[in-house]
Amino acid sequence: MSHRIRSLTTVGAGLALLHALVPDRAVREIWLTLVALPIGYGHLLGGLLFARSRTRLSGLEASFVGSCVLSLLCAYTWALHAEIARVVVVVPMLLVSAWHIAENDLALARAYRRGMRLRPLPRGAAHHAIAIAATLLLGLVALATPTGAYYLRLHCGASLPIQLTTISDLATAFLMYHAVSWIFFFFDRAKALPEPDASRLRQRLLWLHAIPLGANAILYTLFPATTVFAASPALYLFWSVLHAFQTAFVRGLEPRAGARVARARS
Repeated sequence: MSHRIRSLTTVGAGLALLHALVPDRAVREIWLTLVALPIGYGHLLGGLLFARSRTRLSGLEASFVGSCVLSLLCAYTWALHAEIARVVVVVPMLLVSAWHIAENDLALARAYRRGMRLRPLPRGAAHHAIAIAATLLLGLVALATPTGAYYLRLHCGASLPIQLTTISDLATAFLMYHAVSWIFFFFDRAKALPEPDASRLRQRLLWLHAIPLGANAILYTLFPATTVFAASPALYLFWSVLHAFQTAFVRGLEPRAGARVARARS
């Protein structure tokens, strides 16, 4: 069974069960912050661990990167509270996050065909054209939600004639699909590793996702007011966009055709 079918089946079954058990939309949105976002944060932590094994920063470089991230977070927080800047900032960030999900889905498919190794970003236009088309399609679906209809009426004076789903269900579905796809990929990758490396990879994968789930559950239970900010979709969007740029930087661009031929000959 392909990784896409397994991931879609798992996420679809989970959302269907959630709709059956929790028919109230407002209550279902709480599950986005309790389950989907912490699992997403586990995925972001995994991306950081992957980057640590591929890049090395000195103390000064790490301090510079940290100060830049904090400055960006301050600017992003300001933009969320400024009506004139909110749409201009948030919409491109949503598109970058959606592109990352679409491009990674294509990259995982290539990895399954080529020895379970994630390759650098391709230079060919076809790969990126498909990812961009999928991103635009996702954006169109986002506009076919009550939230999308509200912003279309606010800024364009009209909205799409149909509404397919809610923005919370859409965000949960794609976030979970992205995270679950990677979980399946690393479990499949572990099968080719000798013991105890395979067990170590599986345990690390489980802990990476269990720790944010547990920490978020504790915060929600003991300090529920903190989840308004700490587990908010808006804050997760900020980190997910940084994650998209960071992982693209770590992967880099694949060598040009001439460089590949020269490398093969040498």
